Amino acid sequence: MIFPKDKIGHSYVYQGNKSEEGWLILNIGNVELDGVNKIYIALDDVQSIKDKASKQSDESQRIRELFSVNTDE
Repeated sequence: MIFPKDKIGHSYVYQGNKSEEGWLILNIGNVELDGVNKIYIALDDVQSIKDKASKQSDESQRIRELFSVNTDE
């Protein structure tokens, strides 16, 4: 079975633990797995998912900085 790309995620933090490489997340909640013995995931997909997660993290950080209140003044 080729695992659907939209069901794959990536995180650098899991249960409070941080990792430089991170964790690959396979969302199997709505995936039909009857008779599946192997799951194939293209490594190119893994890298693009990591890049997307990193970009989202950077954008979240910028938003937090924009909305943070400067109490120094």
